[in-house]
Amino acid sequence: MNLMTDRVLFDIKDGAAYITLNQPEKLNPVPAEVMQDLIQCLNECESSDAVRVVVLRGAGGNFTAGGDVRGMKERMDKGINNTKAAIRIGGELITRLRMISKPTIAWIEGAVAGVGMSMAMACDFSIAEETAKMVFAFVNIGFVPDGGITYTLSKTVGPVRATELLMSGKRFSGAEAKEWGIITDAVPKEQLEETVQKYIYKYSHGPSTAYAQLKALINSVTYDQWNACMQREVQAQYACSLSLDHREAVEAFLEKRKPVFQGK
Repeated sequence: MNLMTDRVLFDIKDGAAYITLNQPEKLNPVPAEVMQDLIQCLNECESSDAVRVVVLRGAGGNFTAGGDVRGMKERMDKGINNTKAAIRIGGELITRLRMISKPTIAWIEGAVAGVGMSMAMACDFSIAEETAKMVFAFVNIGFVPDGGITYTLSKTVGPVRATELLMSGKRFSGAEAKEWGIITDAVPKEQLEETVQKYIYKYSHGPSTAYAQLKALINSVTYDQWNACMQREVQAQYACSLSLDHREAVEAFLEKRKPVFQGK
């Protein structure tokens, strides 16, 4: 079975659904319309008996650089602020990815930033190149994290390191992400495909009913405050979207210069 758009490719093969972000020339951005495509693919995965494991990846050697900053600038110039709607769609995507009953695998190459990190951490397994370039980039454009990152990252690495990573916006490698427990595994580039395929084979041939029940149990005890976090994210992100610092950060990003923040 094949289902694809220009932005997202969808293919089911041997029990595995491959969902591929497909705008490599832009480093596979994930604006609201792409999130809708991804939700549609995940819904198909949930309902299809042909799918036993879900694989999320990016085309062209990069996972995803996150949100579409150029699109943010265009909307600001037009006086359009759809932040609340976009954050709700993002929350729906990450929730769908986390709560789907089938095992999920993030296949991470190259760059992964912003909501890409949210997506990777929402998967059951995330396998990256050791040299993958990762960043929780939200603060770099004057935003707070979305996709439940403050919740999942704090639970994963603790509040001290989570605060450092989120407030600094610093980059880190796939190897560091594995060391900190942010991802499942990090391997040399030449071993990545073989490693991911082992995960795919294992979980596409395993006891699917037990996996679904196990995921439900883990979600019930680990993500009990998930919905409340998502609601707070909408308000916090909207407040940031109205700030002069956000506009300055977006313009500086596109102009490839250091932003000058005014605290407004």
